[in-house]
Formats: sequence, structure tokens, C-alpha cells
Amino acid sequence: MLRNAVLLAAAATVSAKTERVEIPMRDGFKLSTYINCPDTGAAKKTAIFDTSTYGHWATENLADAFSEALGDDFCSVRQDMRGTWLSHHGGQDFTLWHSQGNDSFDTFKWLSEQDWSNGEVYQTGISADGIGAIMSWKDSPPQLKKQFVVWASIDSHQTPYDGGAFREALIEGWLKSTFPDQYQGLINTTEQNEAPGPWWSPVNMTQKCDSMYFPSVLLSGWYDIFQQGNLAAYECYRNKGYDSRLVVQACGHCMGGGCPFYLIEDRKTDIAFIMALDMFAGRSPPSEIRNITFYVMGAGDKSGDYVDPLAPGNFWTSVDEWPVFSPNKYYMHKDMSLSRTPPTSDDKLSYVFKPQDAVPTIGGNNLMIMCGARDQRPSENRTDVLTFTTQVLKEDLILTGPLVVTLHVESSAVDTDFTAKLTDVYPDGRSMLINDGITRLRWRQGVFGGNQPQLITPGKIYEIEISMWNTSFIFARGHSLRVSVSSSNNPRFMPNRNNGKSISEGGPFVNATNTVHLSEQYPSYITLPVVKKEQLPKVSWNLIDEWLDNRPPAYRTAHDLYLKHKEEVARRMFEQS
Repeated sequence: MLRNAVLLAAAATVSAKTERVEIPMRDGFKLSTYINCPDTGAAKKTAIFDTSTYGHWATENLADAFSEALGDDFCSVRQDMRGTWLSHHGGQDFTLWHSQGNDSFDTFKWLSEQDWSNGEVYQTGISADGIGAIMSWKDSPPQLKKQFVVWASIDSHQTPYDGGAFREALIEGWLKSTFPDQYQGLINTTEQNEAPGPWWSPVNMTQKCDSMYFPSVLLSGWYDIFQQGNLAAYECYRNKGYDSRLVVQACGHCMGGGCPFYLIEDRKTDIAFIMALDMFAGRSPPSEIRNITFYVMGAGDKSGDYVDPLAPGNFWTSVDEWPVFSPNKYYMHKDMSLSRTPPTSDDKLSYVFKPQDAVPTIGGNNLMIMCGARDQRPSENRTDVLTFTTQVLKEDLILTGPLVVTLHVESSAVDTDFTAKLTDVYPDGRSMLINDGITRLRWRQGVFGGNQPQLITPGKIYEIEISMWNTSFIFARGHSLRVSVSSSNNPRFMPNRNNGKSISEGGPFVNATNTVHLSEQYPSYITLPVVKKEQLPKVSWNLIDEWLDNRPPAYRTAHDLYLKHKEEVARRMFEQS
């Protein structure tokens, strides 16, 4: 989510007339909207629409860039979401996207009734705007024909409560910076709706995949704050077999905040942007570009500042379906080893988790704090962190798919958290983060546990799973894998007070003795998605560059401006974090 990120400001240069209108919604509320239509071209034009929390002058300008690149048969339409900027009036605050389905439906209907409209709407959206785009198809508006959705989630409950734990830095930081005057009310609402209950249903589009009916291009990132919900959105968009495509970068929102892959992953051409232009224009990408195009990450150089060109990985691939992986279990042992061999003894390890002395966050899928592949050694020598490491790899290990840690645990408290991290251990000792995850035990059954918390019985053993989302990464020969287990990762996640109360209730901090079982009966392990090299065919950069070279010159102009502003956003995000 990008505050003051003028990705494409001043993009429009063609001769056109611009007007600001206030479009009435079904409840009488009016949304501020800018419409920019060329004076030439077809009498009836397609609307390219973007609705934003950031103002018509910021990320909404993506609609201008697309309309200008595609020619005079398109109008750009930029709208401030309900409760934001010029649509913040009459005491109406931001609705946390709850009104977006109805508002988009009514807006599209109004647009289709204008004299200049051919009745069709194409939609763009980055980050918060992308969430708005996903909410837009809730009631299947017939005018909506295509979408380009960048870095956005289909599951709005998972965004603040991943694994049941509150994503403190992301949610508090974004709400404070984007809605300073509305912050307290919005954060109270979010914290009071910790449970995955009916309050979230209007913004949980995983339940509404049958409403999807048009082609799309989606852009995600392995280190993006919305990665899991973004990949789930792609599966939803494919639900009825429409020609939808997915691109997964390495960094996503983490372009400049500690993600070294950003320096080479896009190089001269942004694949998703040119793919979306083709889709809007009715063109097809080169035959080598399939349904799913993603970046395969690899090791960095000795300084860690950029990616090692000699290391395995660090290339783009494109496939029709996600590669079928072999689930390989790596077991944790009391001697702190990690291996394919299951435990045979009756072992366990314990530590004391003190919520007021939480493990500090060092990188990961973050936005308002440092993100990406960071060295975890500063936190690994704590007494409340258990680290399990493989022997040095004799061959490259290639992963593509979900990362899941299964633990058998117990606690002295009625509620607590367990966290996990997967890192790439270099020969020089660096322990670089691949991904991490968390499970709050009172929400250990997720959506299947209903909207009521389920506290634990102290001393009883529970099997839990920790999702570390997904990755595509090649561990190089000579490196090792490490799994770290603890109970906190702050400020990425708000520490559990261990007292069984909700976030809004608060209450005293309780120190908890937490135990991880490592026995034959109660094993703890990580399941890795192992694939073969031939399942990840490399995409040539020459092909990607030629793809853009063979398109109209206006594509290049819009694309280069997009890259320029993306780099500026990366710089600002790095400085802020």
C-alpha cells in the first residue's frame, strides 16, 4: 500500500478534456471522479477505471497511463474511494472496502450510461486500489470486462490477521500514514473484529469466486505483503477458465526495503505491465509466455547487496500450471539438526517466551518496516529461539510451492504463539530469510474453527501448522537450510500476551514456557516443495525485450514512465523503512 507514491503522475499528455464529476451511489452518497477523454478517436469509448485511497493524483494515474498507451478509443476514469480525499465528506469515513462492491457496481452502471461510453469498463489497481478492484466484481457488474491487479489480496481478514496474529507494523503503520484523522476509529474497528466472523464476509472474496467472469492479469511478489492472498486471487480468477495470467516478482511491495532481487528481476522490461497492455488491446503475449510467469530466486554474493550471477536461480520462468512438487519432510532433532531422518527418541525442547521481550523482526513480507531477505543471525542466539540446521548441501535443492511447518507443541499458558522461519545459510555463516510464518493457538484451526477462540489446556500436546506462504528458491550446493522456531516476531506481529484475552481486551502480560516436541510419536518438521530443474524453463531476456520492441511506441513511453516511478517508489520505501 503506497502513501504519496505518485507512480504515474503527469502521465497524460494527449489532447483531451478532463472533467470532475460526483457520481451518485444507491444510498445517495457521491464519489469524486475525474474523467479524461480524448477529443479524437471512436465516438464510443472504453473506460479504464481506477479507484483509490490515495487521491486522483497518485496511483489512480495508472488509468491515465493505460488509456494514453492504448490510444484515443479509451477514456481514463479516476475515483476517490468512499471516505477518502474528495470522497471524504458528510461524516463518511473509509469503510475498509466494505462499500466497494456496491460502489463499483453503481459507478460502472453510471459510466455505461454516458454518451461517450461503449458500455465496457477495464479496471486497474495497485495495492489498496488492487483490493478495491477485487471487491469490484462482488455482484458481477456486466460492464466490467478486464482487470489488471497489482499486489493485492482476495482475503481481507488474512491481511491484518495472518495465522491469527495481528500484523502490527503493517496495519497500524498504513492506517496512521494514510488516514491520520480517521486512524483511531479504523484501528479500533479492526482490533474489535479479530475473529474470522461475519464482519469480514463482505470483503472475503474467496467465498465469491463464482462471481468472476472475465480475463485478468495479476502481479504478486514472493516478499510481498499480500503474497498468499494474491496467489489465491489468481486461482479464483481462473475459476471459470477465463484467460487470466499471473506474474510473481521477487519483491512486490518490498522493492527497495531490503530485497536484493529488485536490482535485477525486472531489468529493462516489466513483464506484467506489458502483458496487461496486451490484454487490454486484445493482443496475445509471445507463445513462450504461459499462464504463470514467476521469478526463481537464488543466493546473493558475498556482500549480500546484489544477486550472485554465478549462483543457481535468479531467472524468470513461465509455465501453464504450477509445477507439481514432491513434498519432502525435514525433521527437527534435539541436537539442533534438520534432516530427512525421522526422530526415534522421546525428545523435546523448551524455552520461556516473554511477550515484553519479543524477538525483533528482521525482514520478511513487510511494508512499513525493513523487509525482504535479511540476515537473521542477530536474533538466532537468543534463548527463546530454537534453530535447526541441515548439513551442507551436496547438490542444489530447488523449491517451488508452499512452505509448511508442522509442530507438536505444549505451553504453560492458555494461549500463545509459535513462529517459524526458513533461512538460507551461506558458507560464511549468513542466515538469509526465505520466508516466515506464525500461528496463534487460540485461532489454530483458522476459518474451520468458526469465529470463537479456542484456548488450550496447559501441558496438553497440540499439533499445529504454520504457513510460511510460498516461494520459488534454489538453495545452492555448499549452503545449508535452517528452520528457526520461536514465539514472537515483533513488530511484524503483535506479541501474544498469553492470557487468553482478545487484542481489544488486552490484559496482563504472562510469561509462558513453550515446548516443541521432537519425538517419534510427536515429530516436528518442515515440508518443502521440491521440484526438478526441467520443470522451470528459463525465459530469455531477449524474448522479453523483443516483446516490447514489437509493440506500438506508445507502449514504450508508458512502460518507461511506469518503471521510472516504480524506482522512485522503491527509493522512498527504503528511506521510510
